[in-house]
Amino acid sequence: MIVSSIMCLVWFTFAGGTAIDLTLNGGAGDQITDTGPYSQLFAIINFMLSPALVTLMSIVIVMLLLTYLVTSADSAVLIINTIAAAGDESPKGRIHIVTWGVILTLVIVSLLMISGDGLGAINTAMIIGAFPFSVVMALMGVLLLKALICDGLRKNENNGG
Repeated sequence: MIVSSIMCLVWFTFAGGTAIDLTLNGGAGDQITDTGPYSQLFAIINFMLSPALVTLMSIVIVMLLLTYLVTSADSAVLIINTIAAAGDESPKGRIHIVTWGVILTLVIVSLLMISGDGLGAINTAMIIGAFPFSVVMALMGVLLLKALICDGLRKNENNGG
């Protein structure tokens, strides 16, 4: 988790700050902003580096992204399996891990192939999936405020106030 956080920090520092500076100071013109949001990092390295280094850096970036995505998918499968198996860590749970991994892979592949805008389909699916959790988080916030108010009232009653 710490490595991925550091990777994100380096990523946003390099890509975000450099793109803003090159665009605002006119060094890059519109080379970075004219590309789509998914290819702006590659536009930055195309502008900043020589062609040989661009190829090398592109390979490194793709490998880091794949490592991050595989690790995230592995964590998701582990969590789904732990919930579905009620915490059972016996060797018979391995078939469940493989099953959930295949299901997750098939869902992702189908969302990518569903239309010309596969990433848009994945974004929409993520928003739809996160909506119920957002409602739960809002209710938890309301209940936290209620608990704080009740604790304050209880403290006042105990102090004779």
